[in-house]
Amino acid sequence: MRLSKQEQEYLAHRCQTGSALELIRMLYEAALRSVGEAVQAVRSGDILARGQAVTKTIEILSELQSSLRHDVNAEYSSTLAGLYSYMQGQLIRAHAEQSEELLNEVSRLFQTLLEGWVGAMDKLKASDGQADPPTPLAAEAASEESNGNNPYSDPVGSSGRGRSWQV
Repeated sequence: MRLSKQEQEYLAHRCQTGSALELIRMLYEAALRSVGEAVQAVRSGDILARGQAVTKTIEILSELQSSLRHDVNAEYSSTLAGLYSYMQGQLIRAHAEQSEELLNEVSRLFQTLLEGWVGAMDKLKASDGQADPPTPLAAEAASEESNGNNPYSDPVGSSGRGRSWQV
């Protein structure tokens, strides 16, 4: 799926100005779109499009995995790293076997991660008095972020490392 120039500019702006939490959300959303594109490619028999969509999703998972901060919360980071590795393996199998079922499994996992992440963001905003009450799907990440223990790499800021990924 090609984005219009206006959509690309909007996305670039979101990437440049988004918080670390918003950037993770954007990666989950992009991964969901890519898996959806892979499912459509399986249905249409478009091998090239399927490969491109699977590759993009694997790259997003690699970026999510490499941005985990194991020094902050080793158990949480290790669990996410394992899940991301599992999802990468399922994507490779799905591409090799042309399996819509495996792609749908990965999509469901991404949807769960996204819902939890959005819930965590809502919980964090609510604790800052900036949003509606948190959703019941609020994840451990919100408490980690509010304690300064975000399991993901910081954007440009206190660590000085900067952002290394794009959607």
